[in-house]
Amino acid sequence: MTTYTLSRGSDRPQTSGDTDEPRPYDVLSKYLRFPDFDQDQWWQNTAPMLGKLLSQCKYNVHQQYQHLCLYGLHVIPFLGPWPDIQRSKLYKSVLSGLGPLEFSQNFTKTGKTVRMGFEPTTFIASTSRDVCNRHCLGKVLNRFKQLDIKLDLQLYHQLVNEVSLTDQEENTLLERAILDDEPAKSQSLLALDFNKDDVTVKLYLYPQLKSLATGIPRTQLMFNAVRNVDKTRAFSGSMNMIEEYFTSVRATAAPYWISCDLIEPHKTRFKIYIALFQVNFENAVSMWTLGNRITDPETMRGLAMVRDLWNSFDIQDGLREQKNRPGNPGDPSNIVPMLFNLEILPGKAYPQPKIYFPTTGMNDLDVAKVMVEFFKRHGLHEHA
Repeated sequence: MTTYTLSRGSDRPQTSGDTDEPRPYDVLSKYLRFPDFDQDQWWQNTAPMLGKLLSQCKYNVHQQYQHLCLYGLHVIPFLGPWPDIQRSKLYKSVLSGLGPLEFSQNFTKTGKTVRMGFEPTTFIASTSRDVCNRHCLGKVLNRFKQLDIKLDLQLYHQLVNEVSLTDQEENTLLERAILDDEPAKSQSLLALDFNKDDVTVKLYLYPQLKSLATGIPRTQLMFNAVRNVDKTRAFSGSMNMIEEYFTSVRATAAPYWISCDLIEPHKTRFKIYIALFQVNFENAVSMWTLGNRITDPETMRGLAMVRDLWNSFDIQDGLREQKNRPGNPGDPSNIVPMLFNLEILPGKAYPQPKIYFPTTGMNDLDVAKVMVEFFKRHGLHEHA
């Protein structure tokens, strides 16, 4: 479940959990000062939610301070202008119509992890000087490289020009006025997994604009990118299976994003994100098993859980809109395609599927109730 974080935190200091100790957010707010209004607004309006998620997920107080400091000092400077409906000319991130930031929790049998996704940007992306928001990604990664976190930039340097615009390609799009028809110009996102004592940095690349500039299909750009960096063929088994599947299915399922962990290339994992537009359970089964190519016990147990949630959310069949714009508050539930990712691990013969149930248009309390009952049915009572 994803929690969006653009609601203002309380101005009154609050206590943490069952103790009378002030929250780490309140203590840090006494001494953190930001250089401009926008950064201050990001901190005041979103850091309380991050602190709450860290506390709920049982991070100790030292880890909460660590991750809040990382957010305030090294992420907020790269979130750009504070989003405001009165500032209609601001750069729109594909991540969310509410802004370039998203917090979430990941639930597994071994525990809970807080995650943060964001699109690095500055005010320059809202001007004519960086219309495709290309110049900030390298800056934030170089900033992270100076910190004591686990980060290897080899894959970033190898992939960025494979699936993102070059100067010449951006000029081509501008000269042909192709960008006028693209409501979202995002090409990259970063995600941080807040592990207990470290951070994993993940790079997401979206080759839509590269495809428009070069005429090379988006799927081919992504598949070629993985093949080109896979010098030891560690990912070839899974890639062969994925490519074979997508040559056999109709265009109602389309790969959109590719991601990797920014660690040593031979240890990384790739993920290919797919949007399913013709939504029904039969197509979901096909996507989950890659047309019955993956039928191991773990995958089939996961499919049974997918069916459980599918029925609990009462997912309606139908064709979803091909949405290439940021989501907006008030969007109906039938506008968002069903999302999957295929996780490709080195040396593994087949990928691991995951599904994302969009909750657009659903009541938050209803979603929470479904998840509580789901966790209970599957023995995950601590998450319920």
